[in-house]
Amino acid sequence: MDIKDLSVKIRGKTVVRNLTLSLPPGKITALIGESGSGKSMTVAALLNVLPVGSEVTGSAELNGRELLNIQDEKLASQHRQQVFTIFQDALNSFNPSLKMKKQLYQFSGKKMGDSFPVFKGRMREILKNLELSPEIMEQYPFELSGGMLQRCMIACAVYVKASVLIADEPTSSIDMLIKKEFISLLKRLNEGGTTVLLITHDLDVALEAADHLAVIHKGEVVETGELAVVIAQAQHAYTKKLLDSSFRLQER
Repeated sequence: MDIKDLSVKIRGKTVVRNLTLSLPPGKITALIGESGSGKSMTVAALLNVLPVGSEVTGSAELNGRELLNIQDEKLASQHRQQVFTIFQDALNSFNPSLKMKKQLYQFSGKKMGDSFPVFKGRMREILKNLELSPEIMEQYPFELSGGMLQRCMIACAVYVKASVLIADEPTSSIDMLIKKEFISLLKRLNEGGTTVLLITHDLDVALEAADHLAVIHKGEVVETGELAVVIAQAQHAYTKKLLDSSFRLQER
């Protein structure tokens, strides 16, 4: 995915300014910044889910196709198959009154045009590979833990064979042990060929998961590069401040 000169205005206020970022294929890129830095608005622009009245300029291409401001529903559907998103609180992604099997089908099998029986067979195997019992498909979301729901979302990404996975603050509402498990699963998905954009405010998560790092500050990307290079040769004052605050780096 290549993002060039992306700018977003909401009610006349610029929240993302001339953001340029390339996601190396088959790698995990972490976009890191504090709350209000423009991370989530960048994701919203890529997914075409910005608030009504927002203004977007620039471009974002995946495999030569423009992702921004898609008006054609057929193209939008193709886009949704290529880009899968895991949001901050997995529980909010599910309807508490519907069993998991129906919702997982909506997120995966239906998008691929598979019948429900075909979906059930494939999803059972995927869940097993993610160390989840297929029986969870008969349960309701509120009967599962946050970590289990995150695994269910990864299962859907595996099912649709997404080219790009966008994980928007996926570890902010889960405890440390589940966080480590999720990062491990994210790496497994990445090893299968999926390019990952990890949105986070937690540098220690980025350090553990990412190959590349992009630092966003006040709506602008101020530094990018391979993780090891950015750590060793940080140029921007904000990046240096982030690195100084990292527990993982302090332990090295």
